[in-house]
Parts: sequence; structure tokens; C-alpha cells
Amino acid sequence: MAGELVDIGFRPKLVASFEPPGAEERFREWQAANAGALAGVPLEALRVEYGRTGRGAYVRVRIDEAHLPETLLTTT
Repeated sequence: MAGELVDIGFRPKLVASFEPPGAEERFREWQAANAGALAGVPLEALRVEYGRTGRGAYVRVRIDEAHLPETLLTTT
């Protein structure tokens, strides 16, 4: 699974969670809407997790609290 076991710091915060159906599309829309805020987050402080349930794919985004942008629009 992408992002699995990737160390992103001591305090990863769930900033966005998208459930099926249509999770990947809603994630891409959220990512585009937050592109400016996400540009300042170091790659090592960001984790995007993809998974699958019986209903389809889900996406979760976590960011280390030390690098969490104030302008980020969260959705959970």
C-alpha cells in the first residue's frame, strides 16, 4: 500500500479522508484546491494512503503536525 510504514514524524495528523465510491476523484479535487498550501509541505512530512474495502478504494492524507499549513482545508 502506498504510504504504508513511511515515517513522517512523531505526530502525523489525519487531514483528509475520502471514502468510496469516488474517493480518488474527490482526493484529486481536494489536492488541486489545496495545491498552494501543500507546496510548502516537505515530502518527508506528507503521507497519502490508498486502500480498498468491499465498497471500493479509499484515500487518507496525513501530515506531520510540525509541517501542517494553517491554510489547509481539512476534510474527514
